[in-house]
Amino acid sequence: MMKEPSNASDLGQRTHRAELSRISNALNVSSTDITRRKVMSSGPGGASGGVSSSNNKPLVTGISPKEGFPGTKVTIRGERLGKSPNDFIGLQICGVDCHLTAEWFSPNKIVAKTLLCKGLGEIVVITTSGGVGTSTVQFKGMQEAAIPPHKESAVWVEEAVSVGPRPLSMAAYTQEDPLQLSSEGNENKFPLEELVELFPEGSGNLRAENFVPAWFLLENHHMTSFEDLKCGLKFLDRKVKSQTEGKLTFLKENVSSVMEQLDALLLVKEKFDRYVVEKRGSGYLIKIDESIGVCEKEAGKLFQEVLARKDRADVTRNALNGFHRFRFIFSLPGGMEKSIQRGEYDSAINDYIRAKSLFQTPEMDKPIFRKFRHEIEIRVQNLRDILQKKLVEKPPNSVEQRRYIGHLVILECGFDPAWACISCHYEFLCNSMRNCFAQFASVEKSKENILRTPSKIDAQASYPNQVQFIDALSDVFTTYLPDFWHLCLDYFNGKLPVKCEFGKQNEVKEMMTSIVQLFATLVSSCLFPNLNDGNIEYSWNDDKSDSIIEWLPQCLSYVRDVFTELLSLDPPIIMIDIIRDLLFSIRSYSLDVMLHQMSLEINELYKQETWASEPNGNYGFITQLPSKFESHVGNSAKVIKETLLQKYYEEKPLLKSTELRSRLTENMGNSLAAFAYALEMLISQNQDGGRVKLNLNNHFDENSHMVPRKAGLPFPHSASLLLLLNNCSYTKEVILPQIHRVLIKLGFPDMGDAIQNAKIAIQGVETLTFTKYTEMKYEPVVGKIEKFMYAEQFEWENCLQPIGVRPYITKTLLGMIEVIAEVTTVSEKLLSVVMTQVVENVCEELTRLFSCVPKFSEQGEVQAVLDVSAFQEVVKDFINSNSRTLLKETFGLIPRANNLKKCREVLQLLEDYRKRTKLQYYCFASSTSGHFM
Repeated sequence: MMKEPSNASDLGQRTHRAELSRISNALNVSSTDITRRKVMSSGPGGASGGVSSSNNKPLVTGISPKEGFPGTKVTIRGERLGKSPNDFIGLQICGVDCHLTAEWFSPNKIVAKTLLCKGLGEIVVITTSGGVGTSTVQFKGMQEAAIPPHKESAVWVEEAVSVGPRPLSMAAYTQEDPLQLSSEGNENKFPLEELVELFPEGSGNLRAENFVPAWFLLENHHMTSFEDLKCGLKFLDRKVKSQTEGKLTFLKENVSSVMEQLDALLLVKEKFDRYVVEKRGSGYLIKIDESIGVCEKEAGKLFQEVLARKDRADVTRNALNGFHRFRFIFSLPGGMEKSIQRGEYDSAINDYIRAKSLFQTPEMDKPIFRKFRHEIEIRVQNLRDILQKKLVEKPPNSVEQRRYIGHLVILECGFDPAWACISCHYEFLCNSMRNCFAQFASVEKSKENILRTPSKIDAQASYPNQVQFIDALSDVFTTYLPDFWHLCLDYFNGKLPVKCEFGKQNEVKEMMTSIVQLFATLVSSCLFPNLNDGNIEYSWNDDKSDSIIEWLPQCLSYVRDVFTELLSLDPPIIMIDIIRDLLFSIRSYSLDVMLHQMSLEINELYKQETWASEPNGNYGFITQLPSKFESHVGNSAKVIKETLLQKYYEEKPLLKSTELRSRLTENMGNSLAAFAYALEMLISQNQDGGRVKLNLNNHFDENSHMVPRKAGLPFPHSASLLLLLNNCSYTKEVILPQIHRVLIKLGFPDMGDAIQNAKIAIQGVETLTFTKYTEMKYEPVVGKIEKFMYAEQFEWENCLQPIGVRPYITKTLLGMIEVIAEVTTVSEKLLSVVMTQVVENVCEELTRLFSCVPKFSEQGEVQAVLDVSAFQEVVKDFINSNSRTLLKETFGLIPRANNLKKCREVLQLLEDYRKRTKLQYYCFASSTSGHFM
């Protein structure tokens, strides 16, 4: 009894082993054996039993991409990758067989999808002709964390995708395009609406049950040619045939999995037989059935949870679809809130108008939509309040206010926003001008005015309060009055999106007149506080303010700008007359002030002298002072012309009085003569020496032998005196005639007497300057002659044999050369008169010194004659009658002078001196011809 089951069990096991052996023999045991046999059975030319040559082995040289998750489409390139699809029999990526997912294209290209590759591994291609290949590149397989069915996930896991250890089906690795055609030219998709209309029950999804091939072709290849579609069809046919090779091929490709399953079944059978023997009965079937029922129940629970989550996901998906469809309505309250906060009112209003039209449809008559409509109305009311506040916000912005008016009309605000805006402008203008007056009228210096626009006064804190006030008031007036006026015109001309009331025209006219009158009253109270006629409300109380006299032209220009702006608006005549009378008062008061101020400013021109000079022809180097004098007079004359002589558009004529013309001529003469005072101040201003800058560039031509001093080097006070002499001459002969012509051109009365008085005054300054300069230059030269003559205890009575001209003569000549250099550098035309005076004083000193010599030795007589003769010969071009007389007297003081002058020894020594001092000779000779080294 005990043996029968055992024999039955052994018999069953033997039977199963025999079956497994038969299946193994049929399947050739494993895929490796299959591959080996295929390779071994085929050689070159298809001969069985041949061995592939190493030169024909497949070689993989590239893969793209080089890493990826399972299912990644990779392109493999290399050499000898198979002669045909039938020759290509195997592909391993990272040790995983990927032949089922591979598609052979050419001997150099294979496209495949990776399976459960893990880690870094090689790509091995196996062909019938070449055998097992090699690879020079590697692929890195990455793993995604699998989500079991019983785990919760934020996304729905498609159950059709197999994540098992060894997939047996190719369902998860379908091609993106089964035709494998290029998408070039098909970037613009076929309209989905037309596809739905053509195939209402169809779909372009390859896996859908209602798949329609025409839909797929129109959606993906509507621009592909028919020939290309035929090629794609052939490719698809080859692919289908290659994947349907029968059950045996399938088993061969998955032999390892089949063997594992058979082993599992065999193990179950063994355990089952063992249980029957041990338990001795057939009740195990009931227990197995119960166990299976328990498993089924537990599996049902797990599956029901999964189904419940899927149902919830479907509900959420449907809700999201609904939200997507009505997303505009649901997001409108928040979107309007953000638009309002960012100030994008146009966007908020456009969205509201769009939503308002949507709410008229029947499908929007639901509680949830009514709730959102209520929220939208709350935002709209909030927007109305904000726009109303911005409409009357100060300072007003006309452009923005027009937008706010349009917005409020669209939002049905319930009042007239245009008239509210006009009233806001009027109130703001009046209050701004009053506040501006109060701010400047009672403080020493104006503080920052938040109501005025930026102005040039901001950069000059030294301006008096009155000027700052006129500027600030003018800015307020010209900035906001045009907007107010144009807003009123647009209101009555129907250019605003509101219905106007024509009965308010007189009220607007009174508003404009009161604004202009207020401006004139405030300006008069500021500039003419003594003529305020007891107006206590607008009284200028700033007793510490700076003088306003010199700033009247500036204030006048501000008021003129206001007048010009007012005329451009074409207002009623009563408003123009108010500003015209104000301008006449300011111009009349400015007449005496401007003439007197010009005279004072010319007196102070000497402070602007920088001693930087430029050559100017025969006048030598000229500083910028004469040009500044001319410029200042010209500018002042232009201002006076504009203020007094020129009648601006719509202004009252002013210069009709003989008294005003006489005063203009008298003060102009005083102003021109004041330049002589400025020049005279410069005589003593630079006594300690300064940096006189001479721009010598291009002053000397290529034939000149003069070596100029570098520009910017320090010159003594004497150099500035030379520049003054040049300035005086240049002013008399050039500047004053030019000023006369400018005045005549500007329309001034005849100024001949004023020009003549200025020339006389400048001539006196020129004489004084020349006298001071000549004294300054010859005194140092003359004062050193005696010191050098008797240097080293020299005595004429004990003089040694002469060997040349003594140093005192040479040093005297060098001192005179310095004078020549300085005068020639600044002004060549002054050289002759200056050097003549210097030579005369040197001759006078030599006469005095030789008259004091008690006795000459014979050698001393020769030396004295040699010295004086050398001096006379060098300076001969600058000797006048007085110098000639003094030299004759000097020779008369030397015994035998007339005979010694012709003495061979003296002549020889003079010739030697000429050779040694050729440069000094040349300096004096060339200076008379206008050249200096």
